[in-house]
Amino acid sequence: MANLALWGYNGADTNSYGFNHYFRDDGLGFFKSAMSAIQQNNDPHAPYTFIVNCSPTGDVLKKCNDGKGSYAITDATVPKDDNDIKSMWLCPLFFNGGADTKNDLPNTEDTDALNAWCNQKDYTLFPTAGHVILHEITHLDAVAKQWLPADDDGTHGTTDFAIGSKPIVDARRLKIQVDNDPNRDDVPAPHFNAESYAGAATELWAQKFCKKDFIPPKNGYQT
Repeated sequence: MANLALWGYNGADTNSYGFNHYFRDDGLGFFKSAMSAIQQNNDPHAPYTFIVNCSPTGDVLKKCNDGKGSYAITDATVPKDDNDIKSMWLCPLFFNGGADTKNDLPNTEDTDALNAWCNQKDYTLFPTAGHVILHEITHLDAVAKQWLPADDDGTHGTTDFAIGSKPIVDARRLKIQVDNDPNRDDVPAPHFNAESYAGAATELWAQKFCKKDFIPPKNGYQT
């Protein structure tokens, strides 16, 4: 996750496909601030803290298993005080179920592994375990308040824009919808959408190390 955030921060600019597939130009400051804040997760003096729980139980486990299942569940509520530390639960599907978390980024010095990852034919397989966790961390109020203003209900965490496809596909569709009508108020701005951050970070990493941009079939994003 921190590796994705690092290369997302370093690679983002308004001329980069990896950035502008997901954000408008006015989102650059939000994106770079987010990547900077997320990198601080490895710093013992980070201005936020949260708990990662790998064994959800009770109601959380039920939410994990609802519908097609979730990779993770994150408590996006505002902490009551400094002792109210919120949690991210990694669901069973995260560990044993899906293409989005079965791989992580390859070692960039391992040419064979890097080539195998870069030459995947199905662009929807590019998300990784780190990608999913980066997505989830933007939901946490204590983390997202480092770069996002409070919403009407006082929360800072990102939301999930979903119209029925994989999140990374919907994130690009969101960008197109906002491009077509910047004043629409029935969808979130990309900088309030969790997958916009994860999608851009993953694609910027791939631009750097795979030396190509991932532009899937037109009907994958523009319907």
